[in-house]
Amino acid sequence: MTKLKSSNEAPGLLVSVRSAAEALAALAGGADVIDVKEPKQGSLGAADDETISAVVKAVGGRAPVSAALGELVDLSISSSGNGTRALVDGVSLFKLGLAGSSELNDWQSRWQQAIDKTISNSSNRGGKAVAVVYADWRAAHAPSPQDVLSAAIQHGCTALLIDTWNKSGGTLFDYWPAGELRHFLAEVKSHNISVVLAGSLNGQSVITAAQLAPDLVAVRTAACEGGRTGTVSERRVRELKNAIAGSTRDVAAI
Repeated sequence: MTKLKSSNEAPGLLVSVRSAAEALAALAGGADVIDVKEPKQGSLGAADDETISAVVKAVGGRAPVSAALGELVDLSISSSGNGTRALVDGVSLFKLGLAGSSELNDWQSRWQQAIDKTISNSSNRGGKAVAVVYADWRAAHAPSPQDVLSAAIQHGCTALLIDTWNKSGGTLFDYWPAGELRHFLAEVKSHNISVVLAGSLNGQSVITAAQLAPDLVAVRTAACEGGRTGTVSERRVRELKNAIAGSTRDVAAI
C-alpha cells in the first residue's frame, strides 16, 4: 500500500459513509479517503456488498475506498473459510475489529487467518488489512494497544487505526490523553506503519487529533447532519477539512 499521505502534508480526512450519495457528498467536501460502514452494526459495522459496490462505483477511483468488515469474534473461522467475506472490487483497505478477542485462544493466529481468507476469497487480491486498536480496549475486551502493534508488525500491516469501541462514552481523548497517545504514535510510525485516528472526534478533538500528525483523521458523526446515523453533509466535510488544515499551520503544544 502506498503511504496515505506524504510527511510534509497536513493529515488527510477519512469520512465513513453508508451510501453512494454520502460518498459523493464526502468527496465534494474534500474527503481524501472514503470508508464504508454501517454504524447501526457497531464501531466497525459491516455494510452489505451491494452498498460497498455502489460506493466504489460512485467514487470512481477519485479516492481510495476502505471498508469495515465487523469484529473478528463475529466470524466463524474454519478451514473452509466460513464466516469470511470476499472484498468487493475497488476496496483497497479493510478492517476487522478485535473487540472480545482478548478472550480467544491465540487471537493473533485467528486474526491472520481471517485476513488471509478474506483476501484469498476475493478476486481483488490487492486489498490490505488495517490493524485496529481500541482506546477503550479493556471495556471492549480487546487486546492491548501494544499487543495489537506487535501483531501488526509481525504480520506486515502497513496501517493501524486507533478508534473507540463504545461510541456513547466520549471521544478518543477521554480514553487516551493526547500527551500519552503521542508516544504510541511515534512508536507505530517508527515501524513505517501509517496511523489513522478516529473515535467520535468532533470540534476541538478533531483539531487535537490533527496536531498529533497522523496520516488520516477519521470521522463519521462530525461529518453528519443528525448524528452518527444521520446523513453526511458536504458542508460539514469541508469545514472539517479546513479545520484540519488550519490546525497544522501553527501547532500548539499538547
